[in-house]
Amino acid sequence: MNICFFTENYYKGGLDTFLINLFNAWPDSKDELTLVCNGTHPGLKTIIEKTVRQVKIKSYSRIFTSKIVQGQSSLKFNKSIPVRAFFVLAFTVLQYPILFPWYLLTLTLFFLRSDFDRLMVVNGGYPASLLCRCAAIAWCLSGKRPLAIFNFHNSATKPPWYFSFPEHFIDLVVTWSVAQIVSVSKDCLSTLSNRRAFSGCTKLQYIYNGIEDPKFIAKDHKDDLRSQFASERYCLMLATYESRKGHTYLLQAFKIVVKDFPNVRLHIYGYGKYHEKQLVADEVKRLGLENVVSLNDFTSNTASLIANASVLVVPSQSYESFGLTIIEAMAFGTPVVTTNVGGMPEVLTDTHAGYVCLRDDPTAFADAIKKILGNSTLASQLGHDGRQAFEQRFTAGAMAHNYRRLIE
Repeated sequence: MNICFFTENYYKGGLDTFLINLFNAWPDSKDELTLVCNGTHPGLKTIIEKTVRQVKIKSYSRIFTSKIVQGQSSLKFNKSIPVRAFFVLAFTVLQYPILFPWYLLTLTLFFLRSDFDRLMVVNGGYPASLLCRCAAIAWCLSGKRPLAIFNFHNSATKPPWYFSFPEHFIDLVVTWSVAQIVSVSKDCLSTLSNRRAFSGCTKLQYIYNGIEDPKFIAKDHKDDLRSQFASERYCLMLATYESRKGHTYLLQAFKIVVKDFPNVRLHIYGYGKYHEKQLVADEVKRLGLENVVSLNDFTSNTASLIANASVLVVPSQSYESFGLTIIEAMAFGTPVVTTNVGGMPEVLTDTHAGYVCLRDDPTAFADAIKKILGNSTLASQLGHDGRQAFEQRFTAGAMAHNYRRLIE
């Protein structure tokens, strides 16, 4: 089969990890895989570098996907707030009367001219990308069969009242146009109840994310990150610098942790826009944590960081459908502390690999971290249980097999 994976993304992170693991673990070597992605996606280079299996890459540039529109251009005027506001307003006004029919037309022609046998649309959340939804519909309009698989990775949000009619119409067309709508957890799938068109839909299912066993990947003893952090006790956060990821909450908790464990450090890695990262930096300074907290850019070399961490922390405050770093930590036997957001409790609670805390209680989050830091026997048991859960439920092979069977 010639299978097309279609996505639009503007953040490095979990969606890239999902695609890399899906491609590398794909069970049928005879299948021809093609990723169709916006050329401005900052994680595209990482996907190319880390994908071992042969995958064709087709990048596109369409209206509202260019660097200037996305604020990624090096031009000075592109960084100004009025320019960004103009493009946001233009998209808001034009998305339904102009962009929706234009995307449908151009994508239908694209699929008609292609030799793809199957299509899987990979969307960050729902509704998220208008282009992704149009791709699923256009596949159907082009006469391609079987219908597309629509995959989304973050919670579905309710449309504002002033967009309720066009959004409801598009949702109805999506449900009619696709074979299956697949999310990454039961909780994430349930958020489609925010949108009336999916009520009673029989095409909904979930497949847990999975990853390659990182223990077989992280064997390079020349790894700079390993040598830098192997002898240091630290907590680790891997996430974009979006406010919903809970940096402020975590820093409040870590302020409590360092009172009892002054030698423990917190290392944060992730992709983010300048203003997002600056807000976190300001909070670090306000709390007087400059000497114990390091803020770092995104790195693809996370294996050694996770393997050497005392605790992986996931302090998300909203919209967390699964928490891919949780199973990465499980694979390395690293204990985890998360908030009770979205699908994370579903993934972590019955694995006994760590603790789930209320998202509005940084003191409880701090207590969970301190409990692990202060008890090496407990930390080892949590790590052991997490590793077992990973082997049983969260491998890339199991995930890829489920998607291959669904697409076929």
